[in-house]
Amino acid sequence: MEKNKQYLYEYQNGKRVRNLGLVTVEEQMDKICIHIYRKQVDDVKGIFFQRKTGETYIGCWESELFPMEETEEEMREQEIEEYIPQSDVKYEKINRQELSRLPRKEWRLANNSFLLHGFYNYHHLLYIEENGCVWIGVPGVYHEREKIAASSFGFGEFRRIVDIPIMLEEEEMNAYEDFGYWCRQIFDSCV
Repeated sequence: MEKNKQYLYEYQNGKRVRNLGLVTVEEQMDKICIHIYRKQVDDVKGIFFQRKTGETYIGCWESELFPMEETEEEMREQEIEEYIPQSDVKYEKINRQELSRLPRKEWRLANNSFLLHGFYNYHHLLYIEENGCVWIGVPGVYHEREKIAASSFGFGEFRRIVDIPIMLEEEEMNAYEDFGYWCRQIFDSCV
């Protein structure tokens, strides 16, 4: 597997204006995975890729950006998505002291060795509210040995960063490995 990491820049009139984040490209046997970590830029409406051969790939979240005809398959996908209920998930980047918002009996997590290790390596934790439950996420890299350690400290579920819409600085993530969060549900908070 070959990985390539590049900074993502905005250009205006052919000149580099500002850094918007980071792009990693992972080439595997039969696929290419592109991960985009962007800084908070509210006016970005899409992204454009072009191969050396001239083929163009466009991802946009406002249809007027690149008006195109929808295929029958895309129209069917939209119809299916309308019937899939969206889960109510909120993510918030927090520090160790903010664990005090948890029920008092969970404050002991502030001294959990696995949590401390992840916090000092990546300078944050993740507070997750999902369908009436609260989870705490410890940043880390997915690996079988790490999975065993995480589970032994009560963080049995791994969520990859691509699923989490939060802004991270370069020192708060690992762009070269399978980065995400080892999560633990706070049971007293479930409705």
